[in-house]
Amino acid sequence: MGKGTIAALLLAALLAGCGGGLKGTFEDEMGMSTFTFHGGGRVVQASELAGVEVEMHYEVDGDKVRISHPEAQGSTMVLTRIDDDTLSGPMGLRFKRKQ
Repeated sequence: MGKGTIAALLLAALLAGCGGGLKGTFEDEMGMSTFTFHGGGRVVQASELAGVEVEMHYEVDGDKVRISHPEAQGSTMVLTRIDDDTLSGPMGLRFKRKQ
């Protein structure tokens, strides 16, 4: 294997590790809103109470999940991954994976 091939494989592995790894639906402790993470960096935030559903973009960087709204450039919400089933959001709000 040449140096270029090895470099390309390492870059692909690095990019795969940064861009995904989060799938499923996480609900806040009061059951008022959810985040449903899909492949390809797509997340849907829904609130049954408000009757709102918004599709956004997310990326994973270590234990941080950065969510950005397509119409609010420069504005990002950061969630912290506590464990595989728990995310911590603004003001200590926690989201648990729905089973």
